[in-house]
Amino acid sequence: MQVNPRNMKLTYANSLFHLLKPALLVFSLFLFAISASAQDEAEIETYFAETKLGESFNFNERTIHFKEVLVDSRCPSDVTCVRAGEAKILVEIFKGEKSLGKETISLGANVNSFKTSLAIFFEEELDIEFLSLSPYPKTSRKIKASDYQLQFKITETVKR
Repeated sequence: MQVNPRNMKLTYANSLFHLLKPALLVFSLFLFAISASAQDEAEIETYFAETKLGESFNFNERTIHFKEVLVDSRCPSDVTCVRAGEAKILVEIFKGEKSLGKETISLGANVNSFKTSLAIFFEEELDIEFLSLSPYPKTSRKIKASDYQLQFKITETVKR
């Protein structure tokens, strides 16, 4: 009886596949379990805030203090402008009682929100999205500093 070497290779490849198939299945389940547990370890917390000029927003032993409107050159809503303008605000960041620094934020008139990372101040992954600065300028009124309100959203990824 003569044995064809090609048939032996096919038989060997088939038997190797049958042996590795359960190992591949176990390995795939292992990878799925690791990725599922990694997703459970991170939780996203979101805070919405509205503060007046001079006020602060506190969350998880951290504080964002709305210090000053440096510039408000946004185009008044009752005028057509060539350039939209912008508002620049100054916020101070605290952890506990300790000031971590000040940050100047520029908000464009034609941008609904501005997102920045506070990772430079904190070790955690923390993003702040400035939603609006109100009131919006009009030619018929002058905005007093005490009238300004800053709306923002903070998103924090908490690793558990």
